[in-house]
Amino acid sequence: MTRCLTGKKLLWCAGIAAVLLFLCSKSSPLFAFNDWMDANIFFTMGKSMFSGRVLYRDVFDHKGPVLYFLYGIGWLMDHTGFTGVLILEVAAFAVFLAVSLDTVALFTAKAPHPAWAVLPAAGIAASRAFSHGGSAEEFLLPFLAVALYGLLRTVHRRQEMPLAAVLGQGVLAGCALWLKYTVLGFYLVWAAVLAALYLRQGRTRALARSCGAYLAGMALATLPWVVYFGVHGALDDWFTAYFYDNLFLYTGNSGGATALPQHLWWAVRDALPAAGLTLLFLVGALAARRRAVAGSVVLLAAGLALTSLMGGYLVYYGLVLAVFAPLGLVPLVRLSARVEGLRPVRMLLPWAGMAAAVAFAWLASPNAPLRGRAAESLPQLRFARTMAADEEASLLNYGTLDGGFYTASGLLPPGRYFCVTNMPLEAQWTEQNRLLEEGAVTYVVALVDDLEQRFPSYHCIDEASYDGGEGTVTWYLYRRA
Repeated sequence: MTRCLTGKKLLWCAGIAAVLLFLCSKSSPLFAFNDWMDANIFFTMGKSMFSGRVLYRDVFDHKGPVLYFLYGIGWLMDHTGFTGVLILEVAAFAVFLAVSLDTVALFTAKAPHPAWAVLPAAGIAASRAFSHGGSAEEFLLPFLAVALYGLLRTVHRRQEMPLAAVLGQGVLAGCALWLKYTVLGFYLVWAAVLAALYLRQGRTRALARSCGAYLAGMALATLPWVVYFGVHGALDDWFTAYFYDNLFLYTGNSGGATALPQHLWWAVRDALPAAGLTLLFLVGALAARRRAVAGSVVLLAAGLALTSLMGGYLVYYGLVLAVFAPLGLVPLVRLSARVEGLRPVRMLLPWAGMAAAVAFAWLASPNAPLRGRAAESLPQLRFARTMAADEEASLLNYGTLDGGFYTASGLLPPGRYFCVTNMPLEAQWTEQNRLLEEGAVTYVVALVDDLEQRFPSYHCIDEASYDGGEGTVTWYLYRRA
């Protein structure tokens, strides 16, 4: 696994990732600000964690602590913007592409040129499923890619996976599950396929050792969080927010087993290039009589879809399925190897492919219309300038998801419920209303224009309308009298 992370391959993948994310992610300098509410919640949670607040106890959201840790690292690099997050996005995407190329090399006569990675990379980055940039699903791709490589290598070569590799897979699986637990189905199928392979080969002792190593790896990934939350007396807050609230309170958009086929179809539609590449691989694998490999991919995809899509659907949920997209390079690489006597054409193909992929990303990205927006057109940056002039400024994002005002202003949240999430928790409204009734914050941002009537100590001093790609909204800035 380590050879895919060094040398020429990683440099190519890092370059491809940097170019495509520069064009497609709203964390890029081509965009004045990443105004996606989810990304800003992650950013606020991460910076709060790195500023001494305790996750879930002092600031509330319901994703995993690994995601907030990553965003906290991004905050260390850029306190009021997404440059640091973009660097992490590029690193994660580069690792995903590099590992995926090693997976492709399992089924080709020789390792493919790294330029091939631009095809699935462009299809993923410019898809609707990629959404705004900085999603949990985007950061999950390298974790899933390493697991996919390890399993397909074992299935294809019919060799026992070294215990050290199994331990490493367990550690990465634990990290993925503490980033967003909806990938659980993928890892359950991964373990089941490996167990079935070992049992079929009569490797019962190896299976027992591997189970122990895998669970030990997951325990190692979990231990730092047990210590972190245990030291701060927040174990109950952690498990309540991450497990109970997600499982029993958060329902998403009309989930359930009957909705899964519809959600799967939407996921294919929103990541069509990736879905097409995956299908191309499966057809080629069956034609080459690699039934075990094709079956493993189908089972992994089914497990991933089951836990990622059954609970509801938002456009970025299906991005995790893009982990299989680079496999579509296998038949393409094998076909190109048959081209004899056309060396000049073969030398030009990588560069032509790069140019076509960049053009596709530039034109097809759903974020394309938002490139080059003037900073003054965004309420986040406009209101931040107003608050920057007040040395005693404090802020509450009232009644809705995090609009990015904590990020742009650099201010820390005033309480646990610094925004109102999709969780049906009355405590969110109780705390936010109390803060305004007591006049506990200097500034309030909201999507409603009637706060003056409900909280007379606050007066609207500015408003700004804009379209962040999901329709026009108007933000209002209130100041305490």
